[in-house]
Amino acid sequence: MANLDTTLDIFSALLASEQPVPVAEADEAIWAYLAAFGGLDAQVRALDRLVEGVAGLDATSTFMPSLRDALDRHRARLAEPSA
Repeated sequence: MANLDTTLDIFSALLASEQPVPVAEADEAIWAYLAAFGGLDAQVRALDRLVEGVAGLDATSTFMPSLRDALDRHRARLAEPSA
């Protein structure tokens, strides 16, 4: 499990990378962060904080659109009705 600062540090490193970065690394960091929160509502709030934190990172990185897409996929997953 990771906290917000650790997750944002991971994202900063991915954004700074000059090599193409697999989006799976961002997904793993998102999962690790959200795993610390029990319940759907808590995970939605945690994801909101994560998105806010990402807004302050390097928006010029070529990896930023992939990171935003990964965050959007997690938001969509959390919005799905449970079976």
